[in-house]
Amino acid sequence: MALSQGTLGFPTVVSNNSTSTIYTVASSKKVYIRSIVIHNANYGLSQTVQIHMVANGGSVSAATRIARVTLVPDDTFFFEPQYPITMVDNGDTIQVNNEGTSTGSADNSVNVLILGDVEA
Repeated sequence: MALSQGTLGFPTVVSNNSTSTIYTVASSKKVYIRSIVIHNANYGLSQTVQIHMVANGGSVSAATRIARVTLVPDDTFFFEPQYPITMVDNGDTIQVNNEGTSTGSADNSVNVLILGDVEA
């Protein structure tokens, strides 16, 4: 089994009060999620962020949440499980919810980067 190592995509911006899909399993390839990096680029407000592992056809809920963290301004959070999260079914996703709300002209978004391996 050969693995294609490295990033599983480019950083994704998750706007305030929204949920974005960060990675979707495709082509029946086994995916190993090694880490998820979340950065609060906002200069003035803390942001609370949830990470969800959602099965194909499922939806974000408390039952799919695997982490919830509050980041102070300019903070970066590394979600690094001791063992990689393995995803195997087409359509399975990693989704991130940014609980932040809009405050004046503040952006309140976070940047998310997912790292891991995919079977080649």
